Amino acid sequence: MIRLVSIIFSLLTLLGYSCQEKNSSVSAGDTTSAQPERLALSPYPASSRPDKLFIINDHNFSPAQLLTIETLQGVLAQRKPQIYRLANDGDAQWLEDLKNNYGVEVDYSLQANFEALLSHFKNDIAGYIVCNVNDQTVNTAISLCGITKAVAVTAENIPILEAMGIPLLKDVRNTDDAWFFTHYADSINNRILCYQKEDRFAFLADYAVFGKMITFYSPLTSELTQKIFAFMQPNTPLLGWGSDEFQLIYHSSANSIPVHPADWAKNLSTLTNFSVSLKQQTATPDTQITENVHTVCFVMTDGDNIQWLLNDFTTNSRWYGSPNRSKAKLGWTISPALSELAPTVMKYIYDRADATNAGRDYFIAGPSGLGYIFPDRYKNLVTYASLTSQFMEKADLRIVNIIGNTRSAEYLKPFLDQQNIDAIFFYYFSNYSGGMGKIDWLNGKPVITGRFNLWEGFETPESLAEKLNYFSADIHSEKGYSLIPVHVWSNGVDDVLQCISLLNKNVKVVTPDEFVYLIRKNLYSGN
Repeated sequence: MIRLVSIIFSLLTLLGYSCQEKNSSVSAGDTTSAQPERLALSPYPASSRPDKLFIINDHNFSPAQLLTIETLQGVLAQRKPQIYRLANDGDAQWLEDLKNNYGVEVDYSLQANFEALLSHFKNDIAGYIVCNVNDQTVNTAISLCGITKAVAVTAENIPILEAMGIPLLKDVRNTDDAWFFTHYADSINNRILCYQKEDRFAFLADYAVFGKMITFYSPLTSELTQKIFAFMQPNTPLLGWGSDEFQLIYHSSANSIPVHPADWAKNLSTLTNFSVSLKQQTATPDTQITENVHTVCFVMTDGDNIQWLLNDFTTNSRWYGSPNRSKAKLGWTISPALSELAPTVMKYIYDRADATNAGRDYFIAGPSGLGYIFPDRYKNLVTYASLTSQFMEKADLRIVNIIGNTRSAEYLKPFLDQQNIDAIFFYYFSNYSGGMGKIDWLNGKPVITGRFNLWEGFETPESLAEKLNYFSADIHSEKGYSLIPVHVWSNGVDDVLQCISLLNKNVKVVTPDEFVYLIRKNLYSGN
């Protein structure tokens, strides 16, 4: 999956606000308690539900100041989140949701004043760590901040903290990731970690500090990376991203580490500290058996991408923000981990799904379950499949999309052994439609492969429609069914609609749950 980000900056959401806003009403859907709920084996840290948030407008601060603010945000969240950053439309959307539906009070009085912000919270931090930006020392500082309750500071801002009497704890400008791991490995959280490029220090650091995680970026084949990976417990999620998708998933999977693409994520330390009940929109699936039709299911890719879901997934008109989404039946991948990483975001997405005969949104677990893995490389696959199932149940998901390199039953059966998982949509990493529509059966459940890709370089809406129109209409043959991965970085909702508009009347478009039902009903010999 090629990872792109289109972050739309907006100041309009801040205009017209008073310094402090409070909404005491809490929606009926808010089941949040003071202590966020976690599954028994959850790797995701939690503290307390926020009741008041000081809003920070990113546009008012330098990158170095944002580093300090972000690490402060993480330190405060270890007890209770108190800071929320605004930089784009997605940030504003989630803040409005917290304010309107979860009774969170918001305060804008510190949104543009670095010194006032530090002064307000100076008694909540133990000191400061000096580092550079854009080299390994920034990651070292972020890692150290989490376990020392300090903030990271660059040289130009030291006088501000000195004047406030905030003590220097450590100057790490002559250190690196290896130094930190050698001296502090026993102090870090070994159930979750961050793999983050140094130039993206303004993102994800709040969550790393909050969870007392190591943040580092070293070659995947380096001795340091292998030591850190081996130090982690099985099924430890990695948040961040690398420069080579295949290599990252290949090496992390070998160490039983699922990956959450999150290198541009903000505010996770705040968003993670809520609990809500999650339920997909109720709709009556179309399970009518019609002879002589070709059945098609379009599924949007990349729903495992946490930062995309947080940034412009819901606001961009190409994707979930499309005004035309109600005109088609669509499948969407989404990360089950969002149920604990950002549960209010997940509920917001679910609550706005279409559920009519004309258009319906149905969500399946994004690759490859709890996080992005290659099952053929994953050592602790049985326990991972069980954990995936638990998170899928929490997130009201019953179909899992898996990306891998082999379709062997050895690597897929552990998932279909889970009572909560009804089917696998399997894509080969090298070509999502490399399975050419083949359907396998394990435990009476289907493993369905992609038939064609709606993806730049593979098929256009026009060429795909032409192929689907002339494909088999035998509903009792696997050739009568086409799973279509829709590559979201080159195609959107309107491209799917364009393809649908060109389909013959005997081509039927269904949602993933309908697709699985029809395949089991018409193809499974055990019926």
